[in-house]
This record gives sequence, C-alpha cells and structure tokens, in this order.
Amino acid sequence: MLRHQRYFIWTLLMAFAIIIAGCGTTSSTPTPEAATPVSVQLSWTHEYSLSAFYTAELNKHFAENNLAVTLKPGGFVEGAYIEPIDQVVSGDSDFGTIGGTSILEARAAGKPVVAIASLMQRGPIAVISLADTNIQTPADLVGKTVTVAEGGSAILLDTLLASQGIDKAQVNIVPRTDFGIDPLANGDVDALVGWIINEGVQVQEAGLEPSFLLMSDYGIPDYNFLIFTTEQMIQDHPDTVQRFVQAMVDGMTDAVDNPDQAIDYTLQYNSELDRDQQLRRLQSSIPLIRPAGVQVGRMEASVWESIQTIMLDSGLLTEAVDLSKAYDLTFLEKLTQ
Repeated sequence: MLRHQRYFIWTLLMAFAIIIAGCGTTSSTPTPEAATPVSVQLSWTHEYSLSAFYTAELNKHFAENNLAVTLKPGGFVEGAYIEPIDQVVSGDSDFGTIGGTSILEARAAGKPVVAIASLMQRGPIAVISLADTNIQTPADLVGKTVTVAEGGSAILLDTLLASQGIDKAQVNIVPRTDFGIDPLANGDVDALVGWIINEGVQVQEAGLEPSFLLMSDYGIPDYNFLIFTTEQMIQDHPDTVQRFVQAMVDGMTDAVDNPDQAIDYTLQYNSELDRDQQLRRLQSSIPLIRPAGVQVGRMEASVWESIQTIMLDSGLLTEAVDLSKAYDLTFLEKLTQ
C-alpha cells in the first residue's frame, strides 16, 4: 500500500514538472513593436547641408529609436518649388526643414508650425570679399561696391550697416543677378553677400583668398536650417517627436565627428555630386553646426527675438508673433546625450 502511495506521489510530481517545463517552452517572445513610419520634407535636393539625415539613417539612429523614416528631397519639380511648410501643414509630411524667417511668416499667417531643433547654431550668411580688398570691418564697406540679392539677404545687409551707424547711401549696393562668384573674382564688385559654406568655398576653389564679415559676429543671427513640425504632431505624438529629435541630434553629431563618412553617405543619395566639393562645404559648416560649448541642435530665445526684430523693422512682419509658440526646446532638453 505504501509503495502505491509513493508511486502515486511520484507520478504527480513528474506530471507537475512536465507541465512547468511545457509552460516554459511554449511561452512566446513578445512581438517587437512595429517601427513608427515618419516622413520628412527636405528643403532642398540631397546634398551636404542635409548630411545629418543620411548619417541618422545609415548609422541606424532612426532604427535605434524605432522609426522608419522616408526622406523627401525638395527643390523644384516641374518648375515649381516644393514648399516644406505647406507639405507639413497639409499632413503630407510629418517633419520638414526651413529657415527661421519662414517659420515666423507662417505663424503670422496662422499656420501652426513649430521649430524643434536647428541643424546650424549660427547662420552662414556673410559679406564676402577678397583679402587684398582689405575689407576687415563693416566700416570698410564705405565707398565700396557690394552686390546682394533682393529679399532676406538685402535686409540683413541693411541691418548690418544700420547697426554699425553706416549710412546705406555711403555704400554702392548693386543687385545680384546670379549665384556665382564671377563679379567678385573679376573685380566688378568689391564684395558680395552670400554663404561662407557656398560662395565662400567657391572663392577658395577658384584659388583666391576670401575674407568674411559673418553677420552673426555683428549681432545679426539667423536660423537657416531648422527642423520643424506642427502643433498637432507635438500634441498627439510627443514620443515620436522625441525619438526623431534624438536620432537627428545623433546624426548631426556623427556628421561633425566624421565628415568623410557623412559625405560618403550623401553620395549614396545623390551620386552626381562632386565628393571633394561636398566635403569642403561640410567641413566649412562644422563650426556653424557645433560652436564650442553649444549643444548640437540647440536654439536660443535671443536669436529668435533678433530674427523677429529684423523682420518687424523691415516690414516682413506687420506685428509680432508669439515666439513661445514658434519653437519648442522641450525635446532637446530631454535628450539622453
């Protein structure tokens, strides 16, 4: 009888062990959450200035943040410019890139766009001259001929002169009719207003020595490459926005730390580009992307205030907009690095 009881107990224990083992082997691993689809409307065709997006993608930062990102090149299609703000506001894209003045103009027009990071901390616009012209300060522009494109560049030049107490009539300002450097290289003008990361590099490539008066060095800052989204996106999907900002800041950091790799990645998106030219332009951008002691992607209230003041003074804005709604630092402040 005792033997039967022991056998019964042993049988129950074995059955229980089999059940426990079976539960362990049949339990399934949780299915990974599907990557969040995200689309980005870029402000221009694929090139060096957008390399942070390519490093974020190809160095797996988007994947690390569980994002499946589609990058949409901008520029002109069939003669019409693709306007990133319209694409994002309409919902065709989740994020976009644009300049600070465009953000404030859109806000003034009732479009609920919000800047969430800046690809550059300092604006690249400058008065570019040749070293032998000896233009070292804004005062040296008096009596000189300067060419500048109409619109934002002309407004910034006027602002620079006014800030230095220089009568605009003392400078011979002529309209810029193309985006080359021939007028400067040929001696037709003493200086031109352009970007140090574009025309400034072209001057060097032509074997000439450039000299720069960077607008931001004279208290005229600007944000030319902002990442933005909509109020609705921030309200409804803050986690997606946070992950996107994290991936983009990691991509910016990679582009600064390894520009050669960033340009190799850029060529994967546009094989028609000249590698050396693209690399020189990215290298000239690095001090603007990550100035010493400044967080990558950062935006400053003082810069936004300056942009708005210039726009109000020039008539681009007829009344001030609420800057606290034009940009959002929340996501940058929550970064893990």
